[in-house]
Amino acid sequence: MYSLKKRLNKSLIINMILVMVVMLFTLNIYIQQLVTEQVLTRLQHDAESLVSIIQQDTDNNWSVNPAQISTVYNRVFSGHYYIVKTPQGIIRSRSLFDFEISIPDIANGQSTSYQVKGAGEETWLVWQQVINKNDSPLQVWVAEDIAPFQQQLVHFLIIIFLLVVTASATLIYLQQRILHKAFNIFDELRSNLQSIRQGETEKSGAIVPLEISPLVDEIEMLVEQLRQRIQRTRNAIGNLAHEIKRPLQILSLHLESGQDKQSATQSFKDIQTIVDRELRRAKISGSNVVGGTFRINEELPYLLEVLNRIYPTINMQENYQGDLKAVNLDRDDMMELTGNLLDNACKFAHSTIKLDIKREQSGLTISVEDNGPGVDPALFEKITGKGLRLDETVQGHGLGLSICTDIIDSYKGRLSFSHSELGGLKVVAFIPLAASGQKHLKTHR
Repeated sequence: MYSLKKRLNKSLIINMILVMVVMLFTLNIYIQQLVTEQVLTRLQHDAESLVSIIQQDTDNNWSVNPAQISTVYNRVFSGHYYIVKTPQGIIRSRSLFDFEISIPDIANGQSTSYQVKGAGEETWLVWQQVINKNDSPLQVWVAEDIAPFQQQLVHFLIIIFLLVVTASATLIYLQQRILHKAFNIFDELRSNLQSIRQGETEKSGAIVPLEISPLVDEIEMLVEQLRQRIQRTRNAIGNLAHEIKRPLQILSLHLESGQDKQSATQSFKDIQTIVDRELRRAKISGSNVVGGTFRINEELPYLLEVLNRIYPTINMQENYQGDLKAVNLDRDDMMELTGNLLDNACKFAHSTIKLDIKREQSGLTISVEDNGPGVDPALFEKITGKGLRLDETVQGHGLGLSICTDIIDSYKGRLSFSHSELGGLKVVAFIPLAASGQKHLKTHR
């Protein structure tokens, strides 16, 4: 077992931290690159200005007039420095004072930039290039202290980090509330389903998100199927108790009087017949698993095999049409429906019954015919009455069809009766497939 809510919270926090770290790292690199490019642009401009004002006298000596250059280069350790290497010597800015620095040589016409440790706590960004002037190679070295920018960048990143942490904490808090509110729907659903189970309501009144609506539909369908199955079981038990009551009374009277042993024996046989019949019906109905898909090609052979063992003298003819590999109907409902229709037909048939199953886009049609004595059309509406037996020599005919009616009604289908070409009764059950998966259940949205 694990908590989905805790897992979502943990994943959210981890992902948010990773996103924020990557964002801060990227922001730091971008700002440093932006500052470096801006400073280098300024250094290149200063180098060009320095080259333009450097002069050569009659003795071929080079010099820079301090009055023609920015005063920032004349203040000691101002953070702005230059050095010009000429064939005759080196020209240094006053800002360097007595700070010694070695300049690497580069080839004529080339340029480079790099960082170097400066005076005190300074960090210099250097632009260095070689320029020809008056056929003399001049190596120009210009530097600027970027330590203040780096400190400002650190302060800026600290502020951004605090803002990110605050925003992340706020987002996590809001996400916690959203998740808590979202998961409350499951408590409401549990309460509604519990009410359905206890019979207080017929369906869930909760407004559920679209993502879990199919799950709610399936749960409600399962609850409804269980309710209907329990109701049919109760009806069957009630009918069984009603049928067995009269033979038990007769048996009790004969046992008390000690007379008419033949009648007592007959009552005992009646009870045994009723019990055997219900055991056969339970065997025909199949497993106790609710739901599933009705795979006609796989399920019906087992059902017919059971009926052949129960009624070995009956010839069963089968005719299937349409795609019957998997029908989206409850497997046990369909097995109980088909089993009861075939069982009732076998009881009255002289020798032959015919099973026709046809699947169409509109629904599934199950037709069962027999060559028995048939039924008076005036009694068609009474056949499904609980406990009604059209032939007292054949127990339970009406009970089976009553169960079939309950199943058909739960699917909004219909059950009809007519005269069969075989000479007996024809029963046709139609189940609409479009509504079969709903069974009166619709989740409110």
